[in-house]
Amino acid sequence: MLVNKAYKFRMYPTFSQKALISKTFGCSRLIFNKMLDKKLKDPSLTRFDMNKLILSLKEEFPFLSEVDSCSLRCSIFNLEDGFKRYYKKLGGIPRFKKKGINSSYRTNNITNTYKDKTYNSISVDLKRKEITLPKLKEVKIRGYRNLNKLPGRIINATVSKEGNKYYVSVVVSEEINKETEKTRGIVGIDLGVKNLVTTSDYEYHGNPKHLTKYERRIKKVQKKLNRQVKGSNNYKKTVNKLDEIYRKLKNARKKTAEEIVKKVIENNDVIVTESLNIKEMTKKENNKKNLRKEILNSTFGKIIRILEYKCKWEEKTIIKVSPYYSSSQICSHCNNKDKEMKDIRKRKYKCRECGSVLERDINASINILNEGIRLLIERKMITE
Repeated sequence: MLVNKAYKFRMYPTFSQKALISKTFGCSRLIFNKMLDKKLKDPSLTRFDMNKLILSLKEEFPFLSEVDSCSLRCSIFNLEDGFKRYYKKLGGIPRFKKKGINSSYRTNNITNTYKDKTYNSISVDLKRKEITLPKLKEVKIRGYRNLNKLPGRIINATVSKEGNKYYVSVVVSEEINKETEKTRGIVGIDLGVKNLVTTSDYEYHGNPKHLTKYERRIKKVQKKLNRQVKGSNNYKKTVNKLDEIYRKLKNARKKTAEEIVKKVIENNDVIVTESLNIKEMTKKENNKKNLRKEILNSTFGKIIRILEYKCKWEEKTIIKVSPYYSSSQICSHCNNKDKEMKDIRKRKYKCRECGSVLERDINASINILNEGIRLLIERKMITE
Protein backbone atom coordinates (compact mmCIF):
# COMPACT_ATOMS: atom_id res chain seq x y z
CA MET A 1 0.00 0.00 0.00
CA LEU A 2 1.36 3.42 -1.04
CA VAL A 3 1.04 6.22 1.50
CA ASN A 4 2.44 9.74 1.69
CA LYS A 5 4.58 10.33 4.77
CA ALA A 6 6.31 13.53 5.85
CA TYR A 7 9.81 13.63 7.37
CA LYS A 8 10.62 16.90 9.09
CA PHE A 9 14.25 18.00 9.49
CA ARG A 10 15.91 20.94 11.20
CA MET A 11 17.84 23.01 8.63
CA TYR A 12 21.06 24.98 9.12
CA PRO A 13 21.30 27.33 6.12
CA THR A 14 24.23 29.69 5.57
CA PHE A 15 23.80 33.48 5.68
CA SER A 16 23.31 33.71 1.89
CA GLN A 17 20.88 30.77 1.94
CA LYS A 18 18.85 32.46 4.69
CA ALA A 19 18.61 35.60 2.54
CA LEU A 20 17.37 33.53 -0.43
CA ILE A 21 14.85 31.68 1.76
CA SER A 22 13.47 35.02 3.05
CA LYS A 23 13.26 36.30 -0.53
CA THR A 24 11.37 33.13 -1.59
CA PHE A 25 8.93 33.58 1.32
CA GLY A 26 8.23 37.12 0.11
CA CYS A 27 7.88 36.19 -3.58
CA SER A 28 5.54 33.27 -2.80
CA ARG A 29 3.45 35.59 -0.62
CA LEU A 30 3.36 38.22 -3.39
CA ILE A 31 2.15 35.70 -5.99
CA PHE A 32 -0.48 34.33 -3.58
CA ASN A 33 -1.86 37.79 -2.75
CA LYS A 34 -1.85 39.00 -6.37
CA MET A 35 -3.66 35.89 -7.60
CA LEU A 36 -6.12 35.97 -4.69
CA ASP A 37 -7.01 39.56 -5.65
CA LYS A 38 -7.60 38.50 -9.28
CA LYS A 39 -9.57 35.40 -8.21
CA LEU A 40 -11.89 37.47 -6.01
CA LYS A 41 -12.58 39.80 -8.94
CA ASP A 42 -12.96 36.93 -11.44
CA PRO A 43 -14.05 33.63 -9.78
CA SER A 44 -13.87 31.78 -13.14
CA LEU A 45 -10.07 32.13 -13.16
CA THR A 46 -8.39 28.68 -13.13
CA ARG A 47 -4.91 27.73 -11.91
CA PHE A 48 -3.78 27.38 -15.55
CA ASP A 49 -4.84 30.98 -16.23
CA MET A 50 -3.00 32.13 -13.09
CA ASN A 51 0.16 30.22 -14.08
CA LYS A 52 0.22 32.14 -17.38
CA LEU A 53 0.01 35.43 -15.47
CA ILE A 54 3.30 34.70 -13.66
CA LEU A 55 5.28 35.71 -16.80
CA SER A 56 3.71 39.18 -16.87
CA LEU A 57 4.33 39.56 -13.12
CA LYS A 58 8.02 38.68 -13.63
CA GLU A 59 8.26 41.59 -16.08
CA GLU A 60 6.66 43.89 -13.51
CA PHE A 61 8.69 42.48 -10.58
CA PRO A 62 12.09 41.27 -11.96
CA PHE A 63 13.15 39.88 -8.54
CA LEU A 64 10.63 37.04 -8.99
CA SER A 65 13.11 35.43 -11.42
CA GLU A 66 15.72 35.16 -8.65
CA VAL A 67 13.81 32.49 -6.66
CA ASP A 68 12.66 28.93 -7.34
CA SER A 69 9.95 29.14 -10.05
CA CYS A 70 8.27 25.97 -8.75
CA SER A 71 7.61 27.67 -5.38
CA LEU A 72 5.64 30.40 -7.22
CA ARG A 73 3.46 27.81 -8.98
CA CYS A 74 2.93 25.97 -5.68
CA SER A 75 1.53 29.20 -4.20
CA ILE A 76 -1.16 29.08 -6.90
CA PHE A 77 -1.86 25.40 -6.14
CA ASN A 78 -2.24 26.28 -2.45
CA LEU A 79 -4.67 29.07 -3.36
CA GLU A 80 -6.73 26.71 -5.51
CA ASP A 81 -6.83 24.12 -2.71
CA GLY A 82 -8.07 26.84 -0.34
CA PHE A 83 -10.93 27.73 -2.68
CA LYS A 84 -11.83 24.04 -3.14
CA ARG A 85 -12.13 23.70 0.64
CA TYR A 86 -14.23 26.86 0.74
CA TYR A 87 -16.62 25.59 -1.95
CA LYS A 88 -16.99 22.29 -0.07
CA LYS A 89 -17.73 24.28 3.13
CA LEU A 90 -14.66 22.82 4.87
CA GLY A 91 -13.17 26.22 5.68
CA GLY A 92 -13.39 29.95 5.17
CA ILE A 93 -12.51 31.90 2.04
CA PRO A 94 -8.72 32.28 1.55
CA ARG A 95 -7.29 35.47 3.07
CA PHE A 96 -4.37 37.66 2.09
CA LYS A 97 -1.05 36.63 3.64
CA LYS A 98 0.88 38.93 5.96
CA LYS A 99 4.63 39.20 6.32
CA GLY A 100 6.12 37.25 9.25
CA ILE A 101 3.05 35.05 9.83
CA ASN A 102 3.38 31.35 8.87
CA SER A 103 6.47 31.94 6.72
CA SER A 104 6.85 28.94 4.42
CA TYR A 105 7.02 27.86 0.80
CA ARG A 106 6.63 24.54 -1.01
CA THR A 107 8.52 23.20 -4.00
CA ASN A 108 7.84 20.03 -5.98
CA ASN A 109 10.41 17.40 -6.89
CA ILE A 110 10.98 17.46 -10.66
CA THR A 111 12.65 14.40 -12.21
CA ASN A 112 14.65 14.62 -15.45
CA THR A 113 16.59 12.00 -17.40
CA TYR A 114 19.77 12.84 -19.29
CA LYS A 115 22.13 10.28 -20.90
CA ASP A 116 20.46 7.38 -19.04
CA LYS A 117 20.90 9.18 -15.71
CA THR A 118 18.02 10.39 -13.54
CA TYR A 119 18.25 13.77 -11.83
CA ASN A 120 15.92 15.06 -9.10
CA SER A 121 15.48 18.70 -8.09
CA ILE A 122 15.14 17.55 -4.45
CA SER A 123 17.37 14.92 -2.87
CA VAL A 124 18.27 13.95 0.70
CA ASP A 125 21.60 12.43 1.77
CA LEU A 126 21.21 11.23 5.35
CA LYS A 127 24.80 9.99 5.55
CA ARG A 128 26.21 13.45 4.82
CA LYS A 129 23.24 15.11 6.57
CA GLU A 130 22.40 17.30 3.58
CA ILE A 131 19.35 18.17 1.53
CA THR A 132 19.57 19.55 -2.01
CA LEU A 133 16.86 22.08 -2.88
CA PRO A 134 16.31 24.19 -6.04
CA LYS A 135 18.34 27.45 -5.97
CA LEU A 136 19.52 26.77 -2.40
CA LYS A 137 21.73 23.82 -3.42
CA GLU A 138 23.09 21.78 -0.45
CA VAL A 139 21.83 22.69 3.03
CA LYS A 140 22.88 21.03 6.30
CA ILE A 141 20.08 19.17 8.13
CA ARG A 142 19.59 17.18 11.34
CA GLY A 143 17.10 14.48 12.31
CA TYR A 144 16.18 10.78 11.91
CA ARG A 145 19.54 9.40 13.07
CA ASN A 146 18.33 5.79 12.67
CA LEU A 147 17.61 6.17 8.94
CA ASN A 148 20.23 5.66 6.22
CA LYS A 149 17.97 6.96 3.45
CA LEU A 150 14.37 8.05 2.90
CA PRO A 151 12.26 4.96 2.12
CA GLY A 152 10.47 6.10 -1.02
CA ARG A 153 10.13 8.63 -3.82
CA ILE A 154 10.29 12.31 -2.82
CA ILE A 155 7.20 14.25 -3.93
CA ASN A 156 7.76 17.73 -2.51
CA ALA A 157 9.46 19.71 0.25
CA THR A 158 8.16 22.56 2.41
CA VAL A 159 10.65 25.03 3.86
CA SER A 160 9.43 26.90 6.95
CA LYS A 161 10.73 29.26 9.59
CA GLU A 162 9.64 29.06 13.24
CA GLY A 163 11.17 31.84 15.30
CA ASN A 164 14.91 31.79 14.45
CA LYS A 165 14.85 28.13 13.39
CA TYR A 166 14.49 26.72 9.89
CA TYR A 167 12.80 23.43 9.03
CA VAL A 168 12.15 21.38 5.92
CA SER A 169 9.34 18.83 5.67
CA VAL A 170 9.92 16.24 2.92
CA VAL A 171 6.87 14.32 1.67
CA VAL A 172 7.71 10.80 0.47
CA SER A 173 5.53 8.28 -1.35
CA GLU A 174 6.28 5.16 0.66
CA GLU A 175 5.26 1.52 0.24
CA ILE A 176 3.97 0.05 3.49
CA ASN A 177 3.70 -3.73 3.78
CA LYS A 178 3.06 -4.33 7.46
CA GLU A 179 2.35 -7.88 8.48
CA THR A 180 0.90 -7.08 11.88
CA GLU A 181 -0.67 -9.75 14.02
CA LYS A 182 -4.45 -9.53 14.08
CA THR A 183 -5.55 -9.07 17.68
CA ARG A 184 -9.28 -9.22 16.81
CA GLY A 185 -9.74 -6.56 19.49
CA ILE A 186 -12.38 -3.84 19.28
CA VAL A 187 -12.52 -0.81 21.56
CA GLY A 188 -14.70 2.25 22.00
CA ILE A 189 -13.08 5.52 23.08
CA ASP A 190 -14.68 8.54 24.71
CA LEU A 191 -12.93 11.91 24.42
CA GLY A 192 -13.17 14.23 27.39
CA VAL A 193 -11.64 17.15 29.26
CA LYS A 194 -10.86 15.42 32.58
CA ASN A 195 -9.34 12.39 30.80
CA LEU A 196 -8.39 12.97 27.18
CA VAL A 197 -9.33 9.38 26.29
CA THR A 198 -11.35 6.80 28.22
CA THR A 199 -11.67 3.34 26.66
CA SER A 200 -14.36 0.69 26.98
CA ASP A 201 -11.59 -1.54 28.46
CA TYR A 202 -11.63 0.68 31.59
CA GLU A 203 -8.40 2.44 30.68
CA TYR A 204 -7.86 6.14 31.36
CA HIS A 205 -5.46 8.45 29.51
CA GLY A 206 -5.22 11.63 31.58
CA ASN A 207 -5.12 15.24 30.44
CA PRO A 208 -1.65 16.77 31.12
CA LYS A 209 -3.11 20.28 30.57
CA HIS A 210 0.01 21.58 28.85
CA LEU A 211 -1.43 25.09 28.54
CA THR A 212 -1.40 25.47 32.34
CA LYS A 213 2.37 24.89 32.30
CA TYR A 214 3.09 27.46 29.59
CA GLU A 215 0.30 30.01 30.17
CA ARG A 216 2.13 32.05 32.81
CA ARG A 217 5.25 32.28 30.62
CA ILE A 218 3.15 33.30 27.59
CA LYS A 219 1.42 36.07 29.57
CA LYS A 220 4.73 37.35 30.93
CA VAL A 221 6.40 37.52 27.50
CA GLN A 222 3.25 38.97 25.88
CA LYS A 223 3.11 41.71 28.52
CA LYS A 224 6.76 42.55 27.81
CA LEU A 225 6.05 42.61 24.06
CA ASN A 226 3.17 45.09 24.49
CA ARG A 227 5.51 47.59 26.17
CA GLN A 228 8.13 47.49 23.41
CA VAL A 229 8.34 49.56 20.23
CA LYS A 230 6.93 47.60 17.33
CA GLY A 231 9.62 46.77 14.76
CA SER A 232 12.58 47.40 17.08
CA ASN A 233 15.34 44.80 17.60
CA ASN A 234 14.16 44.07 21.15
CA TYR A 235 10.60 43.63 19.84
CA LYS A 236 11.83 41.04 17.29
CA LYS A 237 13.78 39.18 19.99
CA THR A 238 10.69 38.99 22.20
CA VAL A 239 8.56 37.80 19.27
CA ASN A 240 11.07 34.98 18.67
CA LYS A 241 10.95 34.08 22.35
CA LEU A 242 7.13 33.95 22.26
CA ASP A 243 7.24 31.79 19.12
CA GLU A 244 9.60 29.39 20.90
CA ILE A 245 7.18 28.97 23.83
CA TYR A 246 4.27 28.29 21.45
CA ARG A 247 6.42 25.77 19.54
CA LYS A 248 7.15 23.89 22.77
CA LEU A 249 3.44 23.90 23.65
CA LYS A 250 2.55 22.57 20.19
CA ASN A 251 5.17 19.80 20.37
CA ALA A 252 4.06 18.76 23.88
CA ARG A 253 0.45 18.44 22.73
CA LYS A 254 1.47 16.45 19.65
CA LYS A 255 3.64 14.06 21.68
CA THR A 256 0.78 13.39 24.15
CA ALA A 257 -1.69 12.72 21.32
CA GLU A 258 0.71 10.32 19.55
CA GLU A 259 1.45 8.38 22.76
CA ILE A 260 -2.28 7.93 23.46
CA VAL A 261 -3.04 6.81 19.89
CA LYS A 262 -0.15 4.32 19.93
CA LYS A 263 -1.47 2.67 23.10
CA VAL A 264 -5.03 2.54 21.75
CA ILE A 265 -4.23 0.90 18.39
CA GLU A 266 -1.55 -1.51 19.72
CA ASN A 267 -4.02 -4.13 20.98
CA ASN A 268 -7.06 -3.44 18.79
CA ASP A 269 -7.96 -3.93 15.15
CA VAL A 270 -11.19 -1.90 15.26
CA ILE A 271 -11.40 1.49 17.02
CA VAL A 272 -14.72 3.25 17.49
CA THR A 273 -14.61 6.96 18.26
CA GLU A 274 -16.83 10.01 18.37
CA SER A 275 -17.05 12.35 15.39
CA LEU A 276 -16.86 15.59 17.35
CA ASN A 277 -17.77 19.02 15.99
CA ILE A 278 -15.27 21.10 17.97
CA LYS A 279 -16.45 24.39 16.45
CA GLU A 280 -20.03 23.70 17.49
CA MET A 281 -18.98 22.58 20.97
CA THR A 282 -17.08 25.80 21.63
CA LYS A 283 -19.95 27.90 20.30
CA LYS A 284 -22.41 26.32 22.72
CA GLU A 285 -20.12 26.98 25.65
CA ASN A 286 -19.52 30.66 24.90
CA ASN A 287 -20.99 31.59 28.28
CA LYS A 288 -18.63 29.18 30.06
CA LYS A 289 -15.21 30.58 29.29
CA ASN A 290 -13.17 28.07 31.31
CA LEU A 291 -14.86 25.01 29.77
CA ARG A 292 -14.49 26.44 26.26
CA LYS A 293 -10.80 26.99 26.95
CA GLU A 294 -10.40 23.41 28.25
CA ILE A 295 -12.10 21.98 25.14
CA LEU A 296 -9.74 23.90 22.84
CA ASN A 297 -6.74 22.85 24.96
CA SER A 298 -7.68 19.15 24.86
CA THR A 299 -6.63 18.67 21.19
CA PHE A 300 -9.53 16.32 20.34
CA GLY A 301 -9.13 17.08 16.63
CA LYS A 302 -5.42 16.20 16.70
CA ILE A 303 -6.09 12.86 18.44
CA ILE A 304 -8.73 11.87 15.86
CA ARG A 305 -6.55 13.03 12.95
CA ILE A 306 -3.53 11.02 14.14
CA LEU A 307 -5.80 8.04 14.83
CA GLU A 308 -7.09 8.15 11.24
CA TYR A 309 -3.75 8.04 9.46
CA LYS A 310 -2.15 5.62 11.95
CA CYS A 311 -5.05 3.19 11.42
CA LYS A 312 -4.52 3.51 7.68
CA TRP A 313 -0.80 2.74 8.00
CA GLU A 314 -1.40 -0.19 10.38
CA GLU A 315 -4.31 -1.49 8.22
CA LYS A 316 -6.79 -1.16 11.08
CA THR A 317 -10.42 -0.07 10.99
CA ILE A 318 -11.73 3.17 12.45
CA ILE A 319 -15.46 3.77 12.86
CA LYS A 320 -16.87 7.22 13.63
CA VAL A 321 -20.09 7.54 15.57
CA SER A 322 -22.43 10.46 14.80
CA PRO A 323 -21.77 13.60 16.92
CA TYR A 324 -25.49 13.61 17.77
CA TYR A 325 -25.37 10.15 19.36
CA SER A 326 -26.20 10.58 23.08
CA SER A 327 -23.43 8.38 24.47
CA SER A 328 -23.44 10.07 27.90
CA GLN A 329 -27.22 9.91 28.41
CA ILE A 330 -27.81 6.21 27.63
CA CYS A 331 -27.34 3.39 30.14
CA SER A 332 -24.86 0.87 28.70
CA HIS A 333 -26.72 -1.99 30.46
CA CYS A 334 -30.41 -1.42 29.68
CA ASN A 335 -30.39 1.43 27.08
CA ASN A 336 -32.47 3.68 29.31
CA LYS A 337 -32.01 7.37 28.37
CA ASP A 338 -31.61 9.96 31.12
CA LYS A 339 -31.57 13.56 29.82
CA GLU A 340 -30.35 14.85 33.16
CA MET A 341 -26.92 13.39 32.32
CA LYS A 342 -26.42 16.31 29.91
CA ASP A 343 -25.00 18.08 32.94
CA ILE A 344 -21.27 17.33 32.71
CA ARG A 345 -20.82 17.96 36.45
CA LYS A 346 -22.43 14.56 37.10
CA ARG A 347 -19.47 12.18 37.01
CA LYS A 348 -21.42 9.00 37.90
CA TYR A 349 -24.14 7.44 35.76
CA LYS A 350 -26.84 6.04 38.07
CA CYS A 351 -29.52 4.28 36.04
CA ARG A 352 -33.07 4.72 37.35
CA GLU A 353 -34.28 1.58 35.55
CA CYS A 354 -31.72 -1.16 36.26
CA GLY A 355 -29.84 0.53 39.13
CA SER A 356 -26.37 0.11 37.58
CA VAL A 357 -23.69 2.63 38.58
CA LEU A 358 -20.77 3.48 36.28
CA GLU A 359 -18.26 6.25 35.75
CA ARG A 360 -19.70 8.73 33.24
CA ASP A 361 -16.82 8.38 30.74
CA ILE A 362 -16.68 4.56 30.98
CA ASN A 363 -20.43 4.36 30.38
CA ALA A 364 -20.08 6.65 27.34
CA SER A 365 -17.17 4.62 25.89
CA ILE A 366 -19.16 1.36 26.19
CA ASN A 367 -22.12 3.00 24.42
CA ILE A 368 -19.80 4.23 21.66
CA LEU A 369 -18.43 0.67 21.32
CA ASN A 370 -21.97 -0.79 21.06
CA GLU A 371 -22.98 1.78 18.45
CA GLY A 372 -19.77 1.06 16.50
CA ILE A 373 -20.52 -2.68 16.47
CA ARG A 374 -24.03 -1.92 15.18
CA LEU A 375 -22.61 0.29 12.38
CA LEU A 376 -20.00 -2.36 11.52
CA ILE A 377 -22.65 -5.09 11.19
CA GLU A 378 -24.81 -2.73 9.13
CA ARG A 379 -21.87 -1.95 6.84
CA LYS A 380 -21.11 -5.66 6.29
CA MET A 381 -24.75 -6.42 5.53
CA ILE A 382 -24.83 -3.67 2.87
CA THR A 383 -21.61 -4.89 1.21
CA GLU A 384 -22.87 -8.48 1.14
